[in-house]
Amino acid sequence: MTEARTEPLPDPAWRGNSRDQLLLLRAPASSELARDTVRDFLRAAVNEAPERMEPLLTREAFVDTGAGRQPARSFWLTRMAQLDYTELKGQLLFRDTDLQTFRAEDVARLPAGRRISLELADNELAVRVPIRVSWAGRTRLFGDELLFRLQPAGARFEIAEIAEDFRLP
Repeated sequence: MTEARTEPLPDPAWRGNSRDQLLLLRAPASSELARDTVRDFLRAAVNEAPERMEPLLTREAFVDTGAGRQPARSFWLTRMAQLDYTELKGQLLFRDTDLQTFRAEDVARLPAGRRISLELADNELAVRVPIRVSWAGRTRLFGDELLFRLQPAGARFEIAEIAEDFRLP
């Protein structure tokens, strides 16, 4: 009887080389989990619940408004202090069928007119959210669309970047 050799398994990777003797690949996380994170974030915004936003953001999460980058937490706290997002409760902010999800390889294949402004790592996802109701009366509360860059965090996703053409009044 021969003795079975046990070698430690390699660490899981997002990509591999076919020349490796043994390769353990990570399964891509479900894009539905990324969309759930975005839905939860926007629900927290409309309910002005920063404590519900907090666990959805990476430690270094930032917002890019076109005028510059800012830390997401402080930007949204300021935004909720200056604007009344609860006016959008009960409004159809976006439709689930309008949400678009992209992986890095998808972004590279988008036609020029549909490109997104985010750069994605192999394990990241982007979610595009066209906003249907961005105004409450004469006050603009959201840009026309939001782009989220999400990173896997165990069995869920966290928001690393939000791109939105929006300026605080």
